[in-house]
Amino acid sequence: MVIWPILFGLIGVGYMLWREMHNGIPEGPLAVVDHWWVFAILVVVFMLCKDFSGMYRLRVMSGAPLTFRQLYRIRMLYEFTSAVTPSAAGGSSLEVIFIHREGIKISRATSMTVLALFLDEAFMVLLFPLLLLCIPYSELFTAEGAFQHGYLWAFLIGYIMKVVWLAILFIGIFCNPTILAKIIGFIFSIKFLRRYRSRALRTAVELRQCAREIRHESFGYWIRMMLSTAGIWGFRFLIANMAIMIFNPLSLSGNMMCFARQYILGIVCMIVPTPGGSGFAEVMFDGFLGEYIPFKMSTVLITSIWRLCTYYYYLVAGVIILPQWIGKSKLLRKKV
Repeated sequence: MVIWPILFGLIGVGYMLWREMHNGIPEGPLAVVDHWWVFAILVVVFMLCKDFSGMYRLRVMSGAPLTFRQLYRIRMLYEFTSAVTPSAAGGSSLEVIFIHREGIKISRATSMTVLALFLDEAFMVLLFPLLLLCIPYSELFTAEGAFQHGYLWAFLIGYIMKVVWLAILFIGIFCNPTILAKIIGFIFSIKFLRRYRSRALRTAVELRQCAREIRHESFGYWIRMMLSTAGIWGFRFLIANMAIMIFNPLSLSGNMMCFARQYILGIVCMIVPTPGGSGFAEVMFDGFLGEYIPFKMSTVLITSIWRLCTYYYYLVAGVIILPQWIGKSKLLRKKV
């Protein structure tokens, strides 16, 4: 299952190389900025900060003294399953198992997974209006060369899907999970949806379990959850900013625009059918951020750095950790 995302990614990078060669290679050396190594180090630092934010969120949600190794293993396995499945599917469906196998009760593991999903969706939905307060709509969507109409429609579809899913999660967790379970059961009793009924009802049960688990959490708990979620996504977006700044010293407004464009790219990749958006993400990166890359042949290098730190790293980590985790799970079942 790992070969397909790698293959799609190579096709995307290959297409970018062919396009740049076809358009002609600009004369002159591939120049970097002064103190480029600072930004190269920040790429790695932000990648680590992103993972530490995710591990910290897991630790707070679990309420249990999980070790650094356990937290790292859960985080890497989650990212790995997200990388080898379409972006719309994500890795949440297996995260319950990953957490439970580290000694957390299945009920708590379920509530942790649903809560993490809710926090991620809430961040992605609420970030858009915040970005519009800082960046004019005309610059965000209609800047010359930045977007095609297809990208805008893809973003709108993906964003509406996230809003609907967030509303379902909010009702199921904080309002009335029982009514939501009945609505889900009614909807999926329709003939052409009946095949998904058991999965939908299982989701409703998980929402009810999550509501019971987090009902009495403190205000400080929610602050830590929101800050760690912002860290996961914020550092993820800043990785590409630092990669670009190795070649082009962006201003504050330029950094904000790159950050916003990556957010839009992430929403668009949600409806891409390939695992982790591989292939499409590489090609779309130039369309979204190409105007901030002065030497076009460096686009391939910057895109490779970005995908290496936010995607391929987790493929490698998953290939190493997953066999060990499977062996450990089999051993635990034998002891039981």
